[in-house]
Amino acid sequence: MTDAEDRTVREFLVPDLGEGLLDATVVAWLVAPGDAVTVNQPLCVLETAKAEVEIPSPYAGTVVERRGEPGQTLPVGTPLILVDTGAPTATGRAPGIAAGPVPGADPDPVEVAGAVPGTAVDAQGADRTGADDRTGADSGPVLVGYGTGAGVGAGADTGRRAVRRRPAPRRTPSAAPTDTGRPRAKPPVRHLARTLGVDLAALGAGSGPEGTITRADVHAAAASLTAGAAGDGGSASGTRSIPVRGIRARTAAHMERARREIPDAHCSLTVDFSRLLALRDRLRSRDAGSAATPFALLLRLLTLTLREHPRLNATYVQDGPEVRTYDAVHLGIGTATPRGLVVPVVRDAQDLSTVRLARELARLADGARTGALTPRELTGSTFTVSNFGALGLDEGVPVVNHPEAAILGVGSIRPRPHVVDGDRLVVRPTAKLTCAFDHRVCDGAEAAAFLTALGALVEDPDTLLLSL
Repeated sequence: MTDAEDRTVREFLVPDLGEGLLDATVVAWLVAPGDAVTVNQPLCVLETAKAEVEIPSPYAGTVVERRGEPGQTLPVGTPLILVDTGAPTATGRAPGIAAGPVPGADPDPVEVAGAVPGTAVDAQGADRTGADDRTGADSGPVLVGYGTGAGVGAGADTGRRAVRRRPAPRRTPSAAPTDTGRPRAKPPVRHLARTLGVDLAALGAGSGPEGTITRADVHAAAASLTAGAAGDGGSASGTRSIPVRGIRARTAAHMERARREIPDAHCSLTVDFSRLLALRDRLRSRDAGSAATPFALLLRLLTLTLREHPRLNATYVQDGPEVRTYDAVHLGIGTATPRGLVVPVVRDAQDLSTVRLARELARLADGARTGALTPRELTGSTFTVSNFGALGLDEGVPVVNHPEAAILGVGSIRPRPHVVDGDRLVVRPTAKLTCAFDHRVCDGAEAAAFLTALGALVEDPDTLLLSL
């Protein structure tokens, strides 16, 4: 590379996509060397431990070099892509992450692809709506993929206030422009192709309008790949290698750490859900569209119980050591998705009404399955719930979500024989609740008291009135 080229090529680093993540995996490249790119044009898709994120370009210019192939994991702060902007700069590079605000930098943030409309996302994944709320200073925030104002060289869009007032045109969910060479497919179809291991570029024109690749095309290609593997003798040996990457790899590492560091124990209780279901029916009779599901009602009762048993809403800190409890209840909800297990977080669940809690649950579950949630919506839980009853399981022992102190497992609600009044056998809708807990934080008696209190509220939810 010549000196002239050195002065015009910007090196864009792997950004910190939130909550101090250490690395990201390249899922797919959306540009190739030699392609012309504009500001905010998606460059690639990166997958973190929590979500898939399209990374926009902070520069306009020509792609010189890509770093990392699909499936490769890159540490945060290492080079991701080189773009020749055609405009010289003193350093020849601009960081993808800045350590802090730069004096004189424009404080107005650019809206980043994937962020909530009207907000910006900083390097810790926190929403920003203007000045830095934590310091009260009107400083230049650190943006995902952008760094601070001083880090953006010539060739980049420096009119940040104009960009905020005039957001980039919304990309339609249809095919990408043909001049980019990117196959025509809607985002859900691209997600399905990545899940099934299908290369869209190898499919050619799809069966949809204007050659758009459809879900049926992807399923057909996946079936063909499976048949081809069998024809090549892939199944003759009785073995098959399945790479573990992305969310599944990080989940595996997280589970290993939880089992290695947390001396967990568990206790279970069978609970009669008759009155809770009756309450649900009464709410539906008044509002046919009521979002108050049995699970949402259970979570509302859970937040009240955790207030009375704060050691279950806590974490064990090695330095000290000490037990750190939390006033806020940030509920993590274990959710199965095509990419693996993710845990969307209902923040400040203790302050939500049952209806608001139910709506937030539905929103997060849908976003988790489609990969549309931000890293901030997938981190920061203080207590996790695993609703394996939704999968048809009657019981199970969940793994504590490190570094939390406890997790609640909820089995299926089914009509079962149940003893009432000491000796009378009846059929009631029951479910088994299981609490796995960190034995360093609380002992069995405290965990049992928590679970018993929760069960009592489920069996007689009218006692909620006593706490109002």
